[in-house]
Amino acid sequence: MIFKCMLNRFVSISVITIFLVSLSFGSLVLGNNLSLFSNDNEISFEIYVNNNIGFNEYSLIEIDEGDNDEETQITQILYEFNFSSTGAEVVNWDFGDGNTAIGNQVFHQYEKPGTYFILATSISSSSIDTDTLTVKVNLVADAEADNMECECAPTAKDTIIDLVTVSDTVIIEGYLTVEHDGSSESCSLRNPLQECHLRVILQYTQSGSTVKEQILFDDTFRSNTKVIDFSIDESKYEEGEKVQIRLETDQLRDWHKPTANWEIRIK
Repeated sequence: MIFKCMLNRFVSISVITIFLVSLSFGSLVLGNNLSLFSNDNEISFEIYVNNNIGFNEYSLIEIDEGDNDEETQITQILYEFNFSSTGAEVVNWDFGDGNTAIGNQVFHQYEKPGTYFILATSISSSSIDTDTLTVKVNLVADAEADNMECECAPTAKDTIIDLVTVSDTVIIEGYLTVEHDGSSESCSLRNPLQECHLRVILQYTQSGSTVKEQILFDDTFRSNTKVIDFSIDESKYEEGEKVQIRLETDQLRDWHKPTANWEIRIK
């Protein structure tokens, strides 16, 4: 009788031990989180964004009050991403640009175009989970420079439009418009020896020095508006490298207002 009771007790303890081992083993093989027990009814942790591609807007205007010393006015509108999550109690967000936030739904803007990797971490009483996604920020830009002056004029100044490149592989496409805006006669009414002239140079610079350049247009014209298209395909820029458009004219009587519109798309 005593032997039978001891045997039953041993069997019961063995069954409980096997059950606990099985339960523990089962929780360990269910995933990479730190959960001790798993629940098939729980919603898995995932993050979302309203749009994987956003467009920042950039506008530059040069203002000259007659002293040949232009002031630059820059306006920027940053695209706002909406990040959200499911299956989490508290979420910590790392936006990939040095900024962070906490919440199940957060909003973020990026100051510069580029590719950004987002890491979200969910910490609860039973698990630690992570999820990632990628967003790209492109740029739509325009610039209005002060009136051009002849290179031969004593007061000649540089007319340069910075295309605001970033450290990434990008495609830059846009167009430059030059319009007659002076007291001299219209370009369309001039004789062949006094035709309006324009030189458009695409310059690549590093640490303020020009390392190479490409002439996009260098000719005379007899219209009050001249449009020059430009495109830079899949160029890789490192930190400190920039691309700019330089405008020149050799006609002393020219007086033109240049504007540029362009778009930077991240590959």
